[in-house]
Amino acid sequence: MITYLFSYIILMVIIMNLAISTLISMKFLMYSDSGSRYEQWIKPIIYVAMLYTAMSVSYHFIGVVAHEYLLALLIFYLVDKKQAIILVIITPFVRMLYMLFVDGHLTVINIVASLAVAVMVIIYMEVSDKLIANQTLSMIISEVLIVATNLFLAPYIPHVVIYSIFNQPTNWIIRASVAVITLLIVRKVYFQVTTLQNNNTELQKEVSFDKLTGFFNYKKFEQDVLTNTDENVDVGIAIIDLDYFKNVNDTYGHEVGNQVLKQFSIFLRENLAYKLSPTDLGIYRYGGEEFVWMFNPSMFTDVKHFLKNIQNDFLEIPLGDKGHHMSFSVGISFSRHHKYNLKLTFDAADVLLYRSKKNGRGHIVVENDY
Repeated sequence: MITYLFSYIILMVIIMNLAISTLISMKFLMYSDSGSRYEQWIKPIIYVAMLYTAMSVSYHFIGVVAHEYLLALLIFYLVDKKQAIILVIITPFVRMLYMLFVDGHLTVINIVASLAVAVMVIIYMEVSDKLIANQTLSMIISEVLIVATNLFLAPYIPHVVIYSIFNQPTNWIIRASVAVITLLIVRKVYFQVTTLQNNNTELQKEVSFDKLTGFFNYKKFEQDVLTNTDENVDVGIAIIDLDYFKNVNDTYGHEVGNQVLKQFSIFLRENLAYKLSPTDLGIYRYGGEEFVWMFNPSMFTDVKHFLKNIQNDFLEIPLGDKGHHMSFSVGISFSRHHKYNLKLTFDAADVLLYRSKKNGRGHIVVENDY
């Protein structure tokens, strides 16, 4: 019995690690916005790989397959309920495949009993989730019922239990207790890891993004410009400056000025962001009322005409509480004219912006009349 308990503890430590890895992977994929058509297949593949590994480890350590629905249960309560139901449906087939691998054969009653357990697992999770408000308690009750069902049908499903439940009741107590402890530990570790990830994400946003406009900030701009080493990749840099913005701040205060900047940033995002491509670096708030747009020149036949149309639209928009109508000035340069050096390209765009403002504001000056 002591050897059996020790083996069981080692098994559950391994399953804990598998469960945590699976949950974090599922969570990451759930919020991934890669848009890959293969992404929908990645989750089941990860689950099947982890499940099959857990079954193999279980059979190796304690001579039986135990807690095969534990991963799906955790995913149901902590990540994605709909996805978990699909994974529960997959589980008996993976289990039957494993039994076929171990024994070399399957009977009809083995198949029926395995599918029956899966149906009961879905019922237990759905009913417990609806009737029990406390998530932890709902998880525990579901897992205890799953363990009981598995052991009750043990005579019809090979490699579920060493001893019959009727002459070895301690087997049920051991499994249920260890399962509950595993659930609680995995749940706590999972929440700690995801909280840390969320904090890191928020910290990254604070480091890289401007709070007022939502664009990349000056620090991120410096990093992108200084660390960019792409050769023979043409990048366009447009410096966009709100005309006479200082007068708004001086006359009506910074609160009104911030309103104007927010509206302007929303306008830029709606009109420029859709033109971004994988090679673009994006939109940055360089400082004050100055913004930098780094874009792919090949996406435009006439970038000056494109920005002029946007400027005409912007002139019609009332800004802030006072309903100001403002223009913006632009200087545009291209890295192909500066040996693909983004710092030199930016400096050239800055000179062109100065020329634009010197000409009376509201002008768009493009390098070499591109």
